Amino acid sequence: MAQRPTHLSGLNVLLGVSGGIAAYKAVDLASRLTTAGAVVKTVMTKNACQLVGPASFEAVTNSQVFISLWQGNYGYKIGHVQLEEWADIVVVAPATANIIGKVANGICDDLLSTVLCVCWAKPKLLAPAMNDNMWNNPAVQRNIQQASDMGYELIGPEKGRLASGKIAIGRMSEPEDILEAIKKIASQIKRSKK
Repeated sequence: MAQRPTHLSGLNVLLGVSGGIAAYKAVDLASRLTTAGAVVKTVMTKNACQLVGPASFEAVTNSQVFISLWQGNYGYKIGHVQLEEWADIVVVAPATANIIGKVANGICDDLLSTVLCVCWAKPKLLAPAMNDNMWNNPAVQRNIQQASDMGYELIGPEKGRLASGKIAIGRMSEPEDILEAIKKIASQIKRSKK
């Protein structure tokens, strides 16, 4: 039986996963992207690895997970540059207040923040996830605005049950909604390549 063409066939998605409790949803997103035909490489922060293991992403994407600037396995190329050259789109889900602050201020102290700095010209999508008090913090809102001004698109956050048990703004958008946002960006990429 022939395989049906999928919406994201051939799209190289670099999935950044930062250390929020919603990191478990990123595994579902990675699986959905792979099922839709995308090739997914995952970059995780060390804090994200405390919440979900790299093996989960490797299982659903059939691809190595990248965690450290010093990890190796890049051949003669510099790792974060190689990942930037490979990616068609960069998605960060969950995007914590920490990683958003690094993006907005050009801080490059781990692999994910360094990749995001190098990938400044690529299409980028942030899926914020954090406590409502963090989301409403003026510094975080300033960083969100700065990231938006730098070309980052945002999806969410949503109102819902947070890790604290409170119902409030800060919940990461659902993987199927993030996937739809990626499909829209991918269609723009395909049009610009024609």
